[in-house]
Amino acid sequence: MIDTGRYLIGAAGVSGFGSKSTADEVTENCDLRSVTAIVTGATSGIGAETARVLAKRGARLIFPARNVKAAEEAKERIVSEFPETEIVVMELDLSSMSSVRSFVAGFESLNLPLNLLINNAGRLAHEHAISEDGIEMTFATNYLGHFLLTNLLLKKMIQTAEETGVQGRIVNVTSGIHGWFSGDLIEYLQLISQPKCQFDATRAYALSKLANVLHTKELSSRLQKIGANVTVNCVHPGVVKTRLTRDREGLLTDLVFFMTSKLLKTVPQAAATTCYVATNPRLVNVSGKYFTDCNETTPSGLGSNSSEATKLWAASEVLVTQHSKATFNPFS
Repeated sequence: MIDTGRYLIGAAGVSGFGSKSTADEVTENCDLRSVTAIVTGATSGIGAETARVLAKRGARLIFPARNVKAAEEAKERIVSEFPETEIVVMELDLSSMSSVRSFVAGFESLNLPLNLLINNAGRLAHEHAISEDGIEMTFATNYLGHFLLTNLLLKKMIQTAEETGVQGRIVNVTSGIHGWFSGDLIEYLQLISQPKCQFDATRAYALSKLANVLHTKELSSRLQKIGANVTVNCVHPGVVKTRLTRDREGLLTDLVFFMTSKLLKTVPQAAATTCYVATNPRLVNVSGKYFTDCNETTPSGLGSNSSEATKLWAASEVLVTQHSKATFNPFS
């Protein structure tokens, strides 16, 4: 009850910010003119606001997008507000591992530095679907594509940090819903990656968000072991009605959001934690942590499990190297 009360009134935590803080407020004193950032899912919702605020503070932005037209429109909106902003739009379908590789090759050809990677894009699909690589679509988009994207960009991020002396940051956008998942991650992924299965869209989404948390934990450990000057943290942005729910729009969805309206954040408030973790100088050398309302907190028990994080990483490495349309078997 105390935590709920603090949330409702927007009480500040140790960071000086809380649930009512906005992305503009948490970056007020940031100068990002030397920063190059990749933001996935920047065409709408939390990602669009995150990108807008980073642009406002001077960052150069890369917009990877499946819908290039929507990304160009998002770029135009930002440039109209901040004319000096440099934004590069590039095609990327996160559900396709070949598309991820093509994007990274294209980005590397630009010979740009990379200081900041925000893995924000996500989907909550109502209908069961399988990606071209044989993986359930929600998991492929929300987690596996970002896993491969991050791994392929790490060399560039480490190099940039070495050359500039400025610590690189990776931010994985997850959800408090990750705590709704229980059971064996790989076993359930194998089940829902079959053409015919009993599909629970909410559980599939929770699995993908748990994977984001575990990815953060394992990647942080690996970066520290090699002495890389790059950190990785994950954030729960809070509950906000965005295009994430586009596959579930209708009377029931509208009713649920109306009944919980007092708990909803605005989009600027929902983008605050991402922007705080991406930019705040207090978080130098802070890595492998989980943040909500701009303050560090604790993920679920399963999300804190190091052995599960290692197990998922091993399975993920196999999955991203399998041939397209392969039958799902991470340990074949």
